[in-house]
Amino acid sequence: MKNSLLLLLGPIFIGSCIDRINIEVPDSYSSQLVVDGVITDEPGPYTVTLTKATRIEKFLQFHREFISGARVIISDNVGNSELLIETEPGVYQTKTNGIQGVIGREYSLRIQTDEGKVYESKPDKMHPVGEIDSLYYELETVQPIDKPTQYGFRVFVDAQGAPDRDNLLRWKFTGVFEINTHPELYGKVISFVEPPQCQRGPLPCTFDGPDGSCSCCKCWVSHYEVKPHLNDNQFVLNGKFKKVEVGYVPLEYFPFQFKYRFEVKQMSLSPAAFDYWKIVKSQKEGTGSLFQPPTGKSRTNIFEKEGGESVEGIFYASATKTKQVYLTNSDVISTWRGLIVPRWDCEIGKIAEDCRKAFRFSTTTKPPDWK
Repeated sequence: MKNSLLLLLGPIFIGSCIDRINIEVPDSYSSQLVVDGVITDEPGPYTVTLTKATRIEKFLQFHREFISGARVIISDNVGNSELLIETEPGVYQTKTNGIQGVIGREYSLRIQTDEGKVYESKPDKMHPVGEIDSLYYELETVQPIDKPTQYGFRVFVDAQGAPDRDNLLRWKFTGVFEINTHPELYGKVISFVEPPQCQRGPLPCTFDGPDGSCSCCKCWVSHYEVKPHLNDNQFVLNGKFKKVEVGYVPLEYFPFQFKYRFEVKQMSLSPAAFDYWKIVKSQKEGTGSLFQPPTGKSRTNIFEKEGGESVEGIFYASATKTKQVYLTNSDVISTWRGLIVPRWDCEIGKIAEDCRKAFRFSTTTKPPDWK
């Protein structure tokens, strides 16, 4: 029986590629190497993450071990190569001004672990990517029988592929929003008798900035897609893709207090990379369904040299185009005012917490391209 292991492929780096993938891990592969890496035609650094999934004791319990001390090299077919630097356990990066992807070239990955095992990927060619014509959204309203009205945005792209190409494309959606929190109001409810009784005390980061200011009051939070979005011939008309849905964002109180950014990257894929992400997509869509398709194991392009150990994951090359749309609070204020103001422990309508802990994937580092 296969057990589903949720892996975060890649750490949280501004500008790094991050994919949240459910990889099917059979019992026989419970300690196999997992590789996640991509090189694009955007400026680096590029990240390769090495992990190993190991069964610990009980059914469905796995431990993700980061693989340190490896020698990781990215190379192309015209003689360029770069040895990546391990920036944290299991995370290897190129230099900011290091190797950069070029359309038409082929790229390979070579890994030598501290145990002496060598893994190599098949060369992956970077294909042209076309253009994103527009990125837009539509407000959706749902009225459950026994719950308040729910609002959200369906996000779409109109795009076109490169002329005279197969145009195997992926659209990668990411949402980012800004939050301001109030760690000086931190408190925990100790009695739920109305009004609730709270035990309060400001968090240390309220005053530990360089000048005594708050170092954990402003964060940027990322939302990542739950499955890859790939092109489908039913959307093609003369090489153009019309109204391709790439994401859904619920309209909630805190994420839309200030500003929310929709971002879509259009990524070109080789046939091998397209097949890999197609299987991942089918696995994600079929999980928990009685009619789950028999998609099988995701195909990898990475193999142990002179050995038989299997590998999960992929290293691929992709040209990209990016488009962003911002929604400010004033854009959604008429609907936003109708939302229920949530309680955050002892506060209503305020986040009384270290902003880095308030939401998953939060960082105090402002995205360099934030507007």
